[in-house]
Amino acid sequence: MMKNKNLWLKVAVVAALAFPSANLFAQPAPAAAPEAPALSDLMTAGNYVELPALPEVKAPEAAAERSSADCPRPGRTFSPAVEDNARVKAIMKLLTDIYNGVHLPYSQDGAIFSNKEGRLPQQPRGYYHEYTLLTGSAPHTVTIGGQTYQVAPDLSARGSERVIIGGGQHVYYTPDHYAHFIELTVVY
Repeated sequence: MMKNKNLWLKVAVVAALAFPSANLFAQPAPAAAPEAPALSDLMTAGNYVELPALPEVKAPEAAAERSSADCPRPGRTFSPAVEDNARVKAIMKLLTDIYNGVHLPYSQDGAIFSNKEGRLPQQPRGYYHEYTLLTGSAPHTVTIGGQTYQVAPDLSARGSERVIIGGGQHVYYTPDHYAHFIELTVVY
C-alpha cells in the first residue's frame, strides 16, 4: 500500500518537472465544458483530494526474524533421556538452527502456538512458538524418561511431531501433534 502512495508522489514530481506551468493538484473543470480546455485551465491551486492514511502493515509473526534469545543454547542431549538417537539429533539440529537464526523450511515454523487445549502451563499469548520436527525414518514409538509414546501418523509433509519453545527457554516435544507434551531440558 505504501508503495502506491510513493509511486503517485513520484509521478506528481515528474509531471511537475515536465509541465512547470501546470498545477497538478487541482480538480478538473466540469465535464460539460463545450471545448477541450488546456491542462493549465484544468488545474487550480489548492484543490486536491487527500488520500486516506494507509494502515501500517506488519510482517506475519511466522516470518519474524529469530534470534538466539528465542531458543535455549543447544547442548549434547536432553533430560529426561530420549532413547532414540535419530530424534535427539533431529531436536538438537532444530534447536541449533533456531538458535543460529537459520531459515527453516516451513512458513509455520516460529508461529505463535496458542496452547488452546491448555496442555502447557498458561502463559500470555506469544510466549510459545511452534516448530516442525522432521525425523525422517525414525521409529514410530519413542521412549522418553522410561515412558513409551506412540508417534502419530504423518498428517502432511510436515509430519506430526513438533517442538514448542516457551519464553525462549522451555523446550516441549510432542510426538503426536499436541496430544502429549514432554518438557525437555537441554544437557550441556
